[in-house]
Amino acid sequence: MATQFSYLRPTYYAQMTKVSSLDRCRGRTHRKRQNGAPLLKMTAYRVPGPLCATQSESIDSGTSCLHRTAAPGVVKGLASNPQPRASTGSDSYFYTSAVKVVVEVPVSIAPGMAWDGFWRLIYDKTNEGLQKQAAELLKRGAVTAAEAGELVNARNALLLRMRSKLSPFGELYSEILKPRASLKSFEEFVASKGSIEAVLKSVGKTRAVVDKIGAASRVAGPVAIIIDISLTAVVIQQAAPQDRGRVAAREIGGMAGGIGGGLGGMWAGCASASLLASPSLVIPVVGEITTGGACLVGGMFAGLGFGWLGRKAGEQLGEGLYSIVNELSEFRWTKAR
Repeated sequence: MATQFSYLRPTYYAQMTKVSSLDRCRGRTHRKRQNGAPLLKMTAYRVPGPLCATQSESIDSGTSCLHRTAAPGVVKGLASNPQPRASTGSDSYFYTSAVKVVVEVPVSIAPGMAWDGFWRLIYDKTNEGLQKQAAELLKRGAVTAAEAGELVNARNALLLRMRSKLSPFGELYSEILKPRASLKSFEEFVASKGSIEAVLKSVGKTRAVVDKIGAASRVAGPVAIIIDISLTAVVIQQAAPQDRGRVAAREIGGMAGGIGGGLGGMWAGCASASLLASPSLVIPVVGEITTGGACLVGGMFAGLGFGWLGRKAGEQLGEGLYSIVNELSEFRWTKAR
């Protein structure tokens, strides 16, 4: 019989430990000791079910991202009914600063230019009627001096009447181009043209350059005004309710100040530039500048500059008046005791 050797061997105990499905999925096991003796690592048991899964609500299969996220809630501790932010002196605009400049600067001269452009259209249409009458007289023949003289006088009266309706800049510009003292009578026309027929052919002529300026002003002027009014309305509407009155006073005051500054600046620029160009102003490369051209260019630039300054002053004035009116509305008289 083979010899049997006996020796002490450490006792190994197997213990069944409950392991969650998530731990099992991650390869975690439990090793415990009992009475100092090592335990044999054995397979843990678990509740039958899917591996690597949770017991939370299933994700809708129709969503694009199959990932669990936290439930929606309040961000950074905001109140459930946050109050609108009080506006500060520099309210944020809903368009860029570039758009702001492009819209607000030209609108200072747009009303005056558009006004003059429409009166120029009325003058051209009325003048066309005088030219048609002159053409009928020429077609008939044997035109008398009295008939031709009436057309010339009607044309001069029409020009002065339309000029009085223009803006300060438009009236000054027209006076520089054709001073009223230079308006010719019928006799002076005949002396310069040579015949009554030649006078009748030119009685309804107008300056083509001025007509083009008037046509452009009739289109660009109203467009600039509409855009500026629309953007101003957006700024007022988007302001906080408690500050909407103050914002409206500021924006409307700025618009009025810009238009006033533009009208005054155009007249001042026209007068100053025409004085510099009179009797003659020669600029290198450009050449000789006429008083009419100097008036137009100077009036445009001065109108834009003064219009911008007037808009800023109008904004401050409008906001200041609103503050005064608001404070007065809260003032109450009390009886002395």
